[in-house]
Amino acid sequence: MAFVMGTFPLFIAHGAGAGAMKSIGTGVVGGMLSATFIAIYFIPLFFVLVYRFFTKKEEKETTNE
Repeated sequence: MAFVMGTFPLFIAHGAGAGAMKSIGTGVVGGMLSATFIAIYFIPLFFVLVYRFFTKKEEKETTNE
């Protein structure tokens, strides 16, 4: 969030060169916010899926012995 807040002035730029600054700011702020919120949901989801996959594999190996 500190990085997003640090680049927020680019997102709301005015004056000379504001078009280029707004373009960069929109990409940076939008990308970081979307990546943050996607990661909040998908990282735990992938952890659970991988954990379940390997746990079931280990259970099968121990029952076959």
